[in-house]
Amino acid sequence: MSRKFHAGIRLILAGTCCISILSSCSRQAPADSVPAGKAVSIFPDYTNVTIPPNIAPLNFIIKEEGVRYCVSVQEPANKPVAVYSKNGTITFHPKKWRSLLQKHRGKELSITVYVKKRTEKWLRYNPFTLSIAPDTIDPYLAYRLINPGFEQWSELGIYQRNLANFSEKPIFTNRATGTETCMNCHAFCKKDPNTMLFHLRAGYGGTILLRNNTLKKINTKTPYTMSAGVYPSWHPNGNLVAFSVNKISQFFALIPDATINVIDFHSDIIVYNIEKNMVTACPAIATKKLENLPEWSPDGNYLYFCVADTNENLWQAKYELMRIPYSSETNTWGTIDTVLGYARFGASISFPKISPDGRYLLFTSAPFGYFTINYKESDLYLLYLETLEYKKMTINSSFTESYHSWSSNGRWIAFSSKRNDGLSARTYFAYFDTTGNEHKPFLLPQKDPSSYYVTYRSYNVPEFITGEVTVPYHRLKKTAYSDAAPVSFDRDIDVDALSGASKVE
Repeated sequence: MSRKFHAGIRLILAGTCCISILSSCSRQAPADSVPAGKAVSIFPDYTNVTIPPNIAPLNFIIKEEGVRYCVSVQEPANKPVAVYSKNGTITFHPKKWRSLLQKHRGKELSITVYVKKRTEKWLRYNPFTLSIAPDTIDPYLAYRLINPGFEQWSELGIYQRNLANFSEKPIFTNRATGTETCMNCHAFCKKDPNTMLFHLRAGYGGTILLRNNTLKKINTKTPYTMSAGVYPSWHPNGNLVAFSVNKISQFFALIPDATINVIDFHSDIIVYNIEKNMVTACPAIATKKLENLPEWSPDGNYLYFCVADTNENLWQAKYELMRIPYSSETNTWGTIDTVLGYARFGASISFPKISPDGRYLLFTSAPFGYFTINYKESDLYLLYLETLEYKKMTINSSFTESYHSWSSNGRWIAFSSKRNDGLSARTYFAYFDTTGNEHKPFLLPQKDPSSYYVTYRSYNVPEFITGEVTVPYHRLKKTAYSDAAPVSFDRDIDVDALSGASKVE
C-alpha cells in the first residue's frame, strides 16, 4: 500500500489510540533536540491564530511521521509546559486549558512541536503562536447538520454547540416527526436563544416560532403571496420578521466540480407582524424583479435586501445590494437606494449581514446567483457602511466561503468553508479587531480532531447565540405535529399579483 494511504489510516485512527493530556506542570520538553528547520504540519491548522479566551481546547493532530510527539507551551514569565503523545494526537485537559486562556487573556502563547524518529534525536520544529484575544466569543453556536450532495438528506437537524466545551445537543431533528421532513432557516432575534424560528418543509410543513416562552406553528402562505416565508430576518423589536417568498427551482449538474444550481423564477419580500398575525408588503419592493435575502439593520430603521433583474438570463442572475428606510412605529417605507450595484462590484451579492455596531456589512460574492454554498468561487467581502467602500477579506480560501454570522460583540465572525476537502462545509471563526481587521481563521474545535476525517456532514448557517436554547424537545415535537395556523394579509396593500400579492377583494 502507498505511503499516503498509511498516513491517512494513521490520522483516522489517531483519535482511538491512547493520548497524552496536559496533566502535570512538571513535565518538560525534550532537552536533547535538533532543529527541523521548518514549520510543523498540524490538523486543524491552529498555527498563528487568534482565539477567544473562552473557546474549547484546540486539540490537533501532528502530521509528521514519528514514534513519539511532544508539544511545549511557553507561557509569558513561566516555565514551558509539555504535552506528550505516542500517536501524534494532542489533547489538552479542559480545566487546565480554560485556566491557561483566562490567565493569558490579551497575551500570546508560544507553541513548539517536537517529533521523535525511531533511531534519531528529537526534531524541534519552528514555534508558532496562539494569540488570546481580550474579547470573548458568544457561548453557543446554532447550525444545521446535513449530509453533502443531498445524500440521506432526511438525516438532518438543527443543533447547538457549547463553544466553551465539546457539548453538542439537538435543538430539533426530523427524526422527531418520523418523516422525511426538511427543516431549515433557523434564525434568532438579536441572538436570543428564547426568540427564534425555523421552517419545516414537506411533512408537517410550517414555521415554528418561539417567543416569550410560547411556541406556535404558523403558515405564512396566503392567497396573495407566492409562497410561505423562506429566508428570514428578525426586526430588533422582536415583533416583526421579514421573509423572502420564492419560487425556487433546483437543478442537479452533470458536469465535474458542480453539484446543484438553485435559481428563483420569482421572489419578493414580505413582513410578518407576530402580534397581529398578519403579513404585509412594501409596494416599492414588490416588483417583477427578484427581491431576496432581507436583513434588518441593528437599529431597525433600514431593510437591506438583494435584487436581480428578470430581464436577463435567470440562470446567471446578478444580485445587487439595496436598502430601504422603514418606520416600525408607523409601518411606513421610504425610497429604495442602491448600496452596491453590479456595475461597480462586478459580481453577484448575497447574504448581507450587518455588524452589531452598524459599521460593517459582511456579504458573499459569486459569479452569479445567490445560493453561494454551491459555488467554489464564493468569497466573503466586507462593506464599510459609512463610506460604501469594500474589500475582499483575507479569511477566504480557494474553496467555497459562505453562511456567515457576527458575534454579539462584533469581534468574531463565524462562517462556513469547504477548504478542508472541497465537499463538506465546516465552521470557521475569525477574530475581527477594533481597527476593522480580520485575523487568520480557525476551525471549530472537536474533542477528537480526527472526527473531521470520518464524518462529512456540513455545518450550514452557523449562527451565534447568547445562551442555550432550553425549550424542551417534547414541546417542539408537539408543536411540529400541530396544524399550522393561517396568517392574514394586510388589506391595505395593493401590489402586482405576479410579484407576490394582489389587491384584497
